[in-house]
Amino acid sequence: MKQKTIEDVKIPAIPKDLLDALDVLFPEKTPDINMEYKEICFRSGQRSVVRFLHDKHKEQSENILEDK
Repeated sequence: MKQKTIEDVKIPAIPKDLLDALDVLFPEKTPDINMEYKEICFRSGQRSVVRFLHDKHKEQSENILEDK
């Protein structure tokens, strides 16, 4: 069985208010100097997912405009 790639996965519509909430919960900010490496990696991973969703939302918005 062929393993799915990221291009094969259909992402459902991502609402802007969800992105706004995620930006508040997982802000884009520089790590604190007292943070442990593990904590920095964990927070970086959280933010990476939020950035991914922002990119997908932007693609979805552009596709809606192009389809009209």
